[in-house]
Amino acid sequence: MIIKSIKDFFKYLKPIKLLNVGFDSGSTHKPVIVMLHGIGATHKTWDVLIKEFDVKEYRLIAIDLLGFGKSPMPINCEYNVDDHVRYLRKTIKSLEVNRQFTLVGHSMGSIIAARYCHLYPKSINRVYMLSLPLYLKNIKGTNFFSNKQTDLYLNAYKLISKKKDFAIKYSKRLRNILRINDGLNVDERTWHSFSLSLKNTIIKQNTYNDIKSIKLPIYIIYGMLDEFLVQDNIKQLKHFDNIKITRLVGVNHSIGAKFAKYVANQIIVSTDNEIIPTKEQ
Repeated sequence: MIIKSIKDFFKYLKPIKLLNVGFDSGSTHKPVIVMLHGIGATHKTWDVLIKEFDVKEYRLIAIDLLGFGKSPMPINCEYNVDDHVRYLRKTIKSLEVNRQFTLVGHSMGSIIAARYCHLYPKSINRVYMLSLPLYLKNIKGTNFFSNKQTDLYLNAYKLISKKKDFAIKYSKRLRNILRINDGLNVDERTWHSFSLSLKNTIIKQNTYNDIKSIKLPIYIIYGMLDEFLVQDNIKQLKHFDNIKITRLVGVNHSIGAKFAKYVANQIIVSTDNEIIPTKEQ
C-alpha cells in the first residue's frame, strides 16, 4: 500500500476490524475462490454462482465488502478503493489462505479486485472481472460516442451520490425492474458507505492503469444487455495479451443463472489446468 500523506500514515496505523465472511466452504487444501460483490450488495450476490460448484472440491469465500452487509461501516472512512483493499487484505490473511487464489469481482468488486491484484500480484493466480464498470477519460482509442456515454454515467453517479432520498427510492425501483435479489440496496443504514464508495471508488477510479500493471491472466466477462457499462471502453482492453474478454448474449449487469454457469465453467476449466499452486506472499 502506498502512503501518500501524513494523514494516510496515521490511518494505516489505526487497527481495523475484519470484514464479515458470509460464506466459506472451508479447508486449506482446496483451490480457493474469493468473491467480491458490487456496490450496495452483499455476499448473497454469489449464491447462484456457489451452486455451480462442488464445495468438496473448492474453497469458496464470499465476503461482505466494507460498509455493506454485516461488515464494519466506519464513519471516518473515505471508502476509496485503497480503503476497501486494506480491509479485504486483512480479512483474507485472517482466513489462512496459504496458496494463490482466484479472485472474482462483480461490478465495483471488479474495481477492487483490479487494485488488489495490482498491489498483491503474488497472492493471485487469476482474476475474473464481471460486469466491470470501466469509465475511461482521455484514453487513446475511445471515441466521441463512448466519451459521451462515460460523461452521462459519471454525471448521473455524481448526482445520485449527493441525493440520499432519490438514491434510496431509485434503488428500490431499479431492483424491482431488474428483478435482482441482491445489489443496489440503498437505505438509511448503508447510505454513507454507498455514497462515498460511489464517489471515491467508482467515479474516481484508476482501474485502467491498475489493469495495465497486472501480468496475471484476466478474464473480463459482461452481458450484452448490461445497463451500466460503456462497452466500447471494455473493448479498449482487447490489445492486452493477458486479457480475455467475453460478451454474453441475453445477459444484463446482475449475476443470473446463465452468467453464473458460464463463469463457473471458466473457473473450473482454468483450475483443472493449474499445475503447482504457489503460497501467498
